[in-house]
Amino acid sequence: MNLKLLFRIYAGVQTVFVLGGVFSPQAMVESFGMTYSTELSTMMQFAMLGQVFVIIITLQLPNWLGDNLPKAGMTYAGISVLPVLLNVYHIVTDVLPLTSAFYIENTLWVAFAALFYMYSKKS
Repeated sequence: MNLKLLFRIYAGVQTVFVLGGVFSPQAMVESFGMTYSTELSTMMQFAMLGQVFVIIITLQLPNWLGDNLPKAGMTYAGISVLPVLLNVYHIVTDVLPLTSAFYIENTLWVAFAALFYMYSKKS
């Protein structure tokens, strides 16, 4: 695997999250122990749009940066840690219950952070 492929895989995983949010928002929300509502649905649409922006940028970065892609890789390593920090904060402050979705999602984010870091250092 190389860094360019890692960016594509990251965009693919983000696409799966977006598809889940678009086609099954209630199940996605409930897996995190929250109650689905019309208001939350509206906010999710904006959040999904934000993720689509990230997907497009992520797919374009290898084309834009070429040999300088490791610089963006280190940034993505840091970006990948941010959801973990927010998730832990939500658990510690009892905003969200500790569910299996918490472990699955955070494992994925930590794996991406580690891979972006390793492949950026390797290049």
